[in-house]
Amino acid sequence: MLTKGAIALVLGLAAGSVSAASFDCSKASGFAETEICRDGYLSGVDGVLDRTYKKAVAASSNPEGLRQSQRQWLQIRNQCKDQKCLDKALGSRIQELERIASDERVLAMHAREEREAAQRRAADAERERQAAALANQQRQSAQMAQRTPPQASTLPAVRPGSTKAQQESNPVATWFIKGPGWKYTLVLGLLLSIWAVVRHHRGSATIYSDYTDALITNALPALGIVTAAVCKWLEMPGVVSVFSVVAGFILSITYAIYATVKNNRGGLSIFLTLVAKLTLISVFYVVIGMLIASLFNGGTRRKGEAQARADARNRRERKATMALITALSAAYTALTAWVCRNPKFTPVGECLEFNRVPALT
Repeated sequence: MLTKGAIALVLGLAAGSVSAASFDCSKASGFAETEICRDGYLSGVDGVLDRTYKKAVAASSNPEGLRQSQRQWLQIRNQCKDQKCLDKALGSRIQELERIASDERVLAMHAREEREAAQRRAADAERERQAAALANQQRQSAQMAQRTPPQASTLPAVRPGSTKAQQESNPVATWFIKGPGWKYTLVLGLLLSIWAVVRHHRGSATIYSDYTDALITNALPALGIVTAAVCKWLEMPGVVSVFSVVAGFILSITYAIYATVKNNRGGLSIFLTLVAKLTLISVFYVVIGMLIASLFNGGTRRKGEAQARADARNRRERKATMALITALSAAYTALTAWVCRNPKFTPVGECLEFNRVPALT
């Protein structure tokens, strides 16, 4: 039961120092109403009860049922014969009305979330339906085009599928890009790279002569990419950014060929060393580029998943991707240092001097 001190504190916060009963005291009848009008404390509690009741009715999904329960409670209140009974009845009813209002707010929130989820599901279903209809339309158009016999014409016909037909007319490119060709090339490059590393540690070949050699070879593509990003930020034409990236990779390949010929003798050592450099650099930049691109895809939301939960999952995935990028970069740096002949930095001028007699130790 609420004590008079606690009720007084509530009244002070909710209604100020002056409170009034919820009904016209000039029409009061019975002990309960007369005592409420006479006692200032009970009058204030009754005012709090009235405001709480109105809030509960406004939030209720069944206001008529709440009014009926209020009428039944008034009958119970009117049975009180002393101030203590009235105090207890009023306090209990206030607590009950507050609980009802709180439950109604929770139910309203759940109903709103269900409506939003239903709207999202309907939107996803509509997008899937439209995508299926578009795919079906494209498939029917392709089937009609295949059934239509070619017609002779003195002018070359331009068809929407001409680019695709040209790609299909080149089986080598199709096999390499869409088939397993790139996989075979990657496996072959890795095997030759392993062979080059073995020969490097046996002293019969040199992948990198020192840290400076490795730094120049691996930093030129990154320098091109950074330059392209700066050019894009300065709002230069797109061709400038493309030229910067291409120039970085071409300079890296050119220097790799130069350093390989300089530090190795024999066609096999030069070939294996060059393949190892190009394979390792290509694989590293492709993997890191894909991981970095995944950080800017805006995230995904699974079907039926709340937006807050999707945002939290996307943040965790981005953190994991950044950690993976850091780990792969560190591992690649350690591997590059491991295949350096001399574990030290040398002046750049020495790396650019062409000495055809390599020092294989």
